[in-house]
Amino acid sequence: MPKLRVLVVDDHAVVRRVICALLSQESSLEVICQAATGEDAVKKAKELRPDLIILDIGLPGISGIDAARQIRQVSPTSKIIFLSQHDSIQMAREASKVGGRGYVSKIDASTELLTAVRSLEEGQFFVSQQVRRQGWTAEPYSGAGG
Repeated sequence: MPKLRVLVVDDHAVVRRVICALLSQESSLEVICQAATGEDAVKKAKELRPDLIILDIGLPGISGIDAARQIRQVSPTSKIIFLSQHDSIQMAREASKVGGRGYVSKIDASTELLTAVRSLEEGQFFVSQQVRRQGWTAEPYSGAGG
């Protein structure tokens, strides 16, 4: 079975390194590129057409949400899992509306990111436990974003 090709996007190099280390624990994943801005994420998504994009919401320049809107246009089959420092139902809903397949709190990334990746096969929007504790109710996945 071919590996899922992953683009990791975060403006902090240390966070990118930690995410890449987490993803390397899963033999079915291969990090093919990293980016530090939303603009670069869109460019790399268009160029590389990754299977999966781990995308920080709080990026300099265009936000992760706005980058995802553009990525949907240039690489519509790429699946997106958002990372955020905010444990917000509103942000998770926005992530879902732009075609994201998951919303992982950075606080929980070490324990939940691989679970979120594995949940892609189930076709449901993954939400971090921090957000679920606030009263998140699952909505049917819209199908945007592959």
